[in-house]
Amino acid sequence: MVTDGIAQKRFEELRRIFTAGKASHAYLFLGSVNQENEDGIQGLAQILLCQAEGEKPCGTCRACRLLTGGSHPDFRVIAPEGGKIKLEEIRQLCYDAVLNPYLSPCKVYLFKRFETLTEVAANAFLKTLEEPPPAVYFLALAEQELGVLPTIRSRMQRVQLGGVLPQHGFGAADGTDLHVSDLSALWRQAQKLSSQDREQVDLFLQGLQTQLRTKLMTAIQAGTAPVGLVRGIAAVQQSRAYTAANVNLRLLLEDLLLTLFDELGEMNSPNNN
Repeated sequence: MVTDGIAQKRFEELRRIFTAGKASHAYLFLGSVNQENEDGIQGLAQILLCQAEGEKPCGTCRACRLLTGGSHPDFRVIAPEGGKIKLEEIRQLCYDAVLNPYLSPCKVYLFKRFETLTEVAANAFLKTLEEPPPAVYFLALAEQELGVLPTIRSRMQRVQLGGVLPQHGFGAADGTDLHVSDLSALWRQAQKLSSQDREQVDLFLQGLQTQLRTKLMTAIQAGTAPVGLVRGIAAVQQSRAYTAANVNLRLLLEDLLLTLFDELGEMNSPNNN
């Protein structure tokens, strides 16, 4: 059971996406390496591996039982040995990934402390990550995003499991920093987001809403309550409601990010950090 409120919301959203069959092939989870987060990620893996025809995970099929028992042949955990995830481990993974699943409809690889991947191992993993074999999923948990090579993390969906705000900008569910004082960057962000499906966009917006609320609570505890933050939260909430409707995502996101630029840009400019 995931006890952290932010992590719990992330996993609830992702479970819906995974159950709908819309999971991306690679996720980078940013948060503490603890039992709660590991269980949450393994729960997503169970959805992918479950053999049930109906609601997943069923918890009773052979795949679910083997995963719970720690012996599923299509689920592999990669953890650091001697403080590092090394080249030989990645070579074995890349070889294994091209083989057909033994039992389930797919294969799932779970990395613990992904930031311990050595540079040479990361470079060896890059081609497999860029051109993954069919029905292969990579789920990685890291405490420090900066420890992961940019070429690797740029090819993964990033999911922030903690409530810590980035030093600059506002962080969304996928780890993206919104620099709300940079209008051109916001416009590029709107274009990028609008190419995703609506559930992924809603996950992004939920993460952004949570981050803004966290920043507002911090401001209130410090004796201030910026009106711009309140309006920004309301705008994100309204956009989430419209996301569920059949509206143009590109126009919706451009309107939202323009609102954030108007309400929060000055507050989040470098001169005010």
